[in-house]
Amino acid sequence: MEPPTDMLDEILYRLPVNTPFVKKHLNYALECNAAGLIINEGGKFYLAEDFRSDLDGSDDNFDVVAAEITPPLKTRVSGADFVGSANGLVCVSKNVMNEFFIFNPATRKSRKIPSAPREFPLSFHMTETSLCGFGYDQVNDDYKVVKIAECYLQFRGIMAFIYSLKTDSWKRIQNVPSNTRFTGNWGMFGNGALHWLAIKNPANCIEIVVGFDLGLEQFREIPSPVIEGPSVSFITRSLVPDGSSLWMLDEYPDSHRDMWVMLNSSAGEIAWSKVLTKRSALAYLRSVRPVYVSMSDPGILFEVDSSGLVWYDLERKVLKNVRIRGPTDKFDSHAYTQSLIQLNKDSPPLKPSQAKPHKEHQKRRRSCSKFESSVPLWQPFSVGVFTSVGCEPEQDGIEVDFWIMFGVKGISP
Repeated sequence: MEPPTDMLDEILYRLPVNTPFVKKHLNYALECNAAGLIINEGGKFYLAEDFRSDLDGSDDNFDVVAAEITPPLKTRVSGADFVGSANGLVCVSKNVMNEFFIFNPATRKSRKIPSAPREFPLSFHMTETSLCGFGYDQVNDDYKVVKIAECYLQFRGIMAFIYSLKTDSWKRIQNVPSNTRFTGNWGMFGNGALHWLAIKNPANCIEIVVGFDLGLEQFREIPSPVIEGPSVSFITRSLVPDGSSLWMLDEYPDSHRDMWVMLNSSAGEIAWSKVLTKRSALAYLRSVRPVYVSMSDPGILFEVDSSGLVWYDLERKVLKNVRIRGPTDKFDSHAYTQSLIQLNKDSPPLKPSQAKPHKEHQKRRRSCSKFESSVPLWQPFSVGVFTSVGCEPEQDGIEVDFWIMFGVKGISP
C-alpha cells in the first residue's frame, strides 16, 4: 500500500536542504534525462521546464511552451549571455564577461559571484579575446567558472583564472597552453572537463580540442576526429555537451553534416565515434546547432537558424518539428538538468576596516618598484579612472600604494 500523495508532499516539504535526498533527486534526474530548456532571446530568458515530456509521442510535430522568467530573477539575469550549465545550475555573464551570476532555474534562486582578480584584463579591448566556461568538479563536489584571456598588447599569450563556488574565490591557473589560438568563446562541459575548439600552431592550422579538467585543474590537448577528403579545410565545427560526454558537429560546404561522440577508454585514451553521416536528413537544414543529446531515448535536439528547433530520432532516422510557444525573435537555446541544488546568498562586500591584506600583497607593498612579469603594468581604462600596479589590491577597499593612469605614475594619497 502506497502512502497518500499529500502525505508524501508534507514529508518532502520538511526535508532540510542539505539532505541526501537532493543528490538522490539529481542522480535520478540525470538517469531519466529530466531536462529543461532555457532560451535566451536577446537577453530575455524563457524556460521550458520539462520539454522532454512534450517530445514524447508519435506525432511529426511537437509544441513546447516556454514561459519568460519573472522577477526577481528576471531583473538579475536580464541582458546576460548564457555561459553553461551543470547539474541544474546555470551560469550567465554580463558586461562582456566581467560579471557572472549562477542560478537554479527550478528553484529560481541565484547568486552573484565576485569579479575576477584585478590583474585580469577587462574584456572590452580590441586586443583581447575573452573565453569562459562553467562546470561541475566531481572530485571536490564543487562548481567552477573558468575565465581565459588571449591578449596581444598588455601581455603576449594566455592568462586564465578559475573560480570555486565552494571557497567563493578566484585563483590563477598555471601552465596554460602555448602557441594555441582558441576559436570558440564558451567552454562546453562534459566528462568532468570544459572544452574549447582551438588551433595549435596557428601557422600550420592544426585543429584540436583544448580540455580543462575541473578536478585536476589542468589543461590537456585532445585530437580532433580524423577527416579525409578535399573538404577537410572548409568544414565548420561546433561542440555540444551532454554532461557525461562531448559531441562534435562537422558541417561541410555542401550542407552535409557528420556528428561525433567522444569516447574514453579504460586506459584513458580518447577516441571519436561517428553517430551521424552526411547522408542523414539533417543535410537539408541550414545553420543547425546541436542543443541536447539523449541516449536513453536516442535522439538529438537541434536549433535551426536561431529561430526554430527540430528533434532528430537516431533510431528511425527522421526529423520532427518542435514549435516553441513564447519567444518571437531570434534566440539561442540550451538544455539543463532539473535539480534542487541549493545556492548560498551573495557574499557581502568587505568594509575597508574588515579587509586584511593578503601575505603576498604585504610582501609586494614592501618592494613596489619590483613588478612581477605576470602582472600587466597598466590597463587602458576610461578617462579619470585609475588602476593599481604592482601592489594591486586583493580585495575591494584595501588601500594601495602605487597607482597609474594611462602610463602616468603618481603616489596615492
